[in-house]
Amino acid sequence: MAADERQEEAQFLAELKARSGRDLAGWMTAIAAQRFGDKNEVIDWLRGQGFAFARASWLERIHSNGGRPIYEGVAERPARPQHKPRGEQVSPLPPPSRPPPTGEEAALLEKLMAQAKGYRPLYQMLEAEVKRAIPDLRLSPAPTHIAFSAPATFAAVALSASEVRLGLALGEHPCDSRLQRAKMKGVGEDISHMVVLTDARQVNADLLSRVLAANVRING
Repeated sequence: MAADERQEEAQFLAELKARSGRDLAGWMTAIAAQRFGDKNEVIDWLRGQGFAFARASWLERIHSNGGRPIYEGVAERPARPQHKPRGEQVSPLPPPSRPPPTGEEAALLEKLMAQAKGYRPLYQMLEAEVKRAIPDLRLSPAPTHIAFSAPATFAAVALSASEVRLGLALGEHPCDSRLQRAKMKGVGEDISHMVVLTDARQVNADLLSRVLAANVRING
């Protein structure tokens, strides 16, 4: 995962000036000139400059890192050599493909999303950002929630007209002002914590770091 993110960051920064008109140093200077007091203000301002949420969050993280890329100096782990008999050619295995949802699954997923009513766009934003962070994410609808798996389930989302509950498999991680013990029907016992979402600004770099931590804990 870290190697993939390192490569994505390198590509993002290489294309930054051509796509936005400023290089990384230019954006760091522009952010500093605004004198923001909160990271969400930085993200909101960058989104107003035309960045998608994920890219705005990435620039905010770099700014909080003293203007240094997050994965600068992180070496890519060398691939393990393949041992094979002399003279025998070994073909690499293709990556596993995700089967498309069945008609029944698609109908159940749509039913669950319809329950969110006015919070449906918030869920869709959350799903999109998690997919950006975890490209092999699979959605598995259940009667009470949507399971997030990669391949094992590390998170679950329960939707209602009043809020979006994001359950996370964080084990013994301490609770805080945002992270509380999970209160969700029908989820697996690994889902130990939850975050109650009611605002798009909550879907930020801090939340995504918790999602990634849950995935690493379950899927390594």
